[in-house]
Amino acid sequence: MSGSRLDWRWYRLRFRAPLQTAAGSLGTRRGILVSVATADGLVGVGDVAPWPGTEDRTLPEAAEWLAALRAVAEEGEGALRQALERVAAVTPGARAARAALETALLDVSAQRAGVPLAFWLRSSARSSVPVNALIGIADPERTVEAARAAVAAGFRVLKLKVRIAASEVERVAAVRRAVSPEVQLRLDANASAAVSAALAFARAVAPLGIEYLEQPVGSLEELAALRRQSPVPLAADEVLAGPDELERALALGAADIVIAKLPLVGSVERLLDLAERCERAGIAVVVTSNLESAVGLAAALHVAAALPGNAERAHGLATAGLVEPLGREPVLQPLGGRLVLPPGPGLGLDRTMMLAGEEDG
Repeated sequence: MSGSRLDWRWYRLRFRAPLQTAAGSLGTRRGILVSVATADGLVGVGDVAPWPGTEDRTLPEAAEWLAALRAVAEEGEGALRQALERVAAVTPGARAARAALETALLDVSAQRAGVPLAFWLRSSARSSVPVNALIGIADPERTVEAARAAVAAGFRVLKLKVRIAASEVERVAAVRRAVSPEVQLRLDANASAAVSAALAFARAVAPLGIEYLEQPVGSLEELAALRRQSPVPLAADEVLAGPDELERALALGAADIVIAKLPLVGSVERLLDLAERCERAGIAVVVTSNLESAVGLAAALHVAAALPGNAERAHGLATAGLVEPLGREPVLQPLGGRLVLPPGPGLGLDRTMMLAGEEDG
């Protein structure tokens, strides 16, 4: 083969149990696995994983963007890399596809160099990162049970999905009473409240030692206004639906923490550049899963391991156990509250899993 080959297939993930959030319940997740086969026999993979719940619109956008590059791939790997920089990715689906294709090409580069992708991105990368446990909305008893189980498994950071409501304060307080003061609590409200309600909630939970409250309101402007009054640090997530919003978040001073999701940023290298800028501005960056397959989760893990700044900051990547794996897909499970990079160069994954699992197109 003198050129390269760009392929993709659709997939559907099924949650082991519905994940309850303030924005609704998640039971399935759809995406697209991308592969690039090169002339020297390497295969790189990436995952198109747009925001859950938007797949009906975003996955066709992604497939259209990928289809426009299939002929370019046949011209060779170099032509495909040049097209990656030249062809705009404007829509959310196209940005997710761009992130997947860039991941696949970086996977190839790191394989060729014989090193894990994290160390190809940054020579001082780490071989493992701490991660937070994710606990969905449930009654206080089940929430406390899940929190205790997570701490027993070695997690030292818990992320609770919450609603902005007075009743939720007691649920959070129950968790705080049940775990050691050294265990950090993160709260994620999924853009569900007005500023006044979010401020009242932040003041109510502040005595409980909250590391941060994630996306309690729906816009960057509201988040910036809330941050000026909130006694709890604030994190931006849903509002960061692309590079322009990331720039506006920095300009507005909208958050103490940036939640970075690779499919939304649209670029590994752009995400790392953003992290450098945020660290210089005193803003923490937490890389989180977008509830994707093991391919996308491995990519996010390598990026998190290559980030500058606090090496012991926990990232939101302990999500593999929430869904049924695709075929022979590896399950990236934490051990003692940490995720270790998969063995081997590049993403460290078995590329044959691209041939297994359910198609969903």
